[in-house]
Amino acid sequence: MKTSQRNLGRERPLFNQNDVMENFAQSTTMDLATLVGGIAFAYSGFLAGTRKNLDWMGLLILAFLTANGGGILRDLLTNQPPLAVLSSTPFALALGVTALGIAFRLHRRDNAAENRWLFVICDAVGLVAFAITGSLVALDLGIPFFGHMALAFLTATGGAILRDVLVNEVPAVLHSGFYGSVALLVGGAIYGLHLGGAVTPASLAAVFTGGLLLRLVAYKRGWQLPRL
Repeated sequence: MKTSQRNLGRERPLFNQNDVMENFAQSTTMDLATLVGGIAFAYSGFLAGTRKNLDWMGLLILAFLTANGGGILRDLLTNQPPLAVLSSTPFALALGVTALGIAFRLHRRDNAAENRWLFVICDAVGLVAFAITGSLVALDLGIPFFGHMALAFLTATGGAILRDVLVNEVPAVLHSGFYGSVALLVGGAIYGLHLGGAVTPASLAAVFTGGLLLRLVAYKRGWQLPRL
């Protein structure tokens, strides 16, 4: 009897260790990526607003929508209550970034090229971080490959699209060859890690680093997809 019970325990384990580790990695990385991406995108929204001479309220609205637009779209598409309206943290982050930007006059730099690079870096950090959060939500919900890629793409680019439209600019995703492409590559990489059971904080950090470097190198070298 004892032997049969031991065999039964081997055949039907109470939990799968790989699943537990992957869920822990997803939860931890989700929180960190949301925080980092939110701050970076909020600051990119702040910088975009200062270029258009928006007032303080306009800067706050643009920072908030840039940081949370993609997440709101992701949550609506997955039939979830938007996290941006369930917690005071997203608003506090946008308010903090805007207040610090105004107080320290972070938008006023003598070197226009340096100011542009600061915007590009913040935008790239937000893009990659939110591509990761979109991918992790898709994994958590068991969404198939193409839905997974769409969610990663829309989460990553939604806030930036909204930012660019509000300041009357053509969204970067429509004309910058390695913008939306980076989001798709990040989403595909995380899906591949999931298939291999290798979704860990270290592997996700590697994906983040690779995606960020790819976006910055592409901007520096002017890489573009073919055009008509």
